[in-house]
Amino acid sequence: MKGISLISGVIFLAFLIVATGIVYWAGIPTIEKIRCAATVDKMKTTFITLDKIIQKVISEGKGSKRTVDINVEGGKLYIDDDNDAIYWEYECNAPIFSPRTSRTIGNIIIGSNLDTSAEEGVCQGESAFILENEHLKVCLKKIGSPENKVYYNISDVLLSIYQKDLNKTMPLEYLEITLDNNKTSSTGYGYTKLENSGKFLPYGEVVAYMESDYGVTYRIRFILESGEDFMIIKGG
Repeated sequence: MKGISLISGVIFLAFLIVATGIVYWAGIPTIEKIRCAATVDKMKTTFITLDKIIQKVISEGKGSKRTVDINVEGGKLYIDDDNDAIYWEYECNAPIFSPRTSRTIGNIIIGSNLDTSAEEGVCQGESAFILENEHLKVCLKKIGSPENKVYYNISDVLLSIYQKDLNKTMPLEYLEITLDNNKTSSTGYGYTKLENSGKFLPYGEVVAYMESDYGVTYRIRFILESGEDFMIIKGG
């Protein structure tokens, strides 16, 4: 049993589950799947109860506190002061959740591979959207808005990629995005938009919208998934 003192000001819970070694359903013993599901369901109930206690402490004002006993039968429990979060990490060989998916119950996030953050910031002196996971920190230029489209070159959206494992900013000597190999499709009016923001995300995504000089309107999606050391760039 672990005793945790709860004080007012702790307002966010993150519930993280890492599903590893995903294999075909047919190759997984049923008892393992049942065991993992039961452990996850028990901790989900525990976190829902914990959230209610925290909300009660917050409502009572500064100085209010409680001591709560939590029985952690599997996985590890963490307290993240930087993000005002309490989270539980559990490795399970049974595919209880699809990789890089999540759902929210009140202040609780439940999901698999929730190691990405997406936020606004500044990179190289420019306003940017920042996508970050265990391996990469990607900066993409913040341009215009859906209500205020501006003229830009879509090949200039990617500002930098920092590789944490190598402790090195990767060279971006050349990136060109075109349609039909026509350079006029790279320029036009549009904007960039952060699709989802926050921490403990399965992936981060920035969309670049372009009404091109080529006469074609299109979107390019820049996606960074949890656990990956590469970024996905795709149309659609």
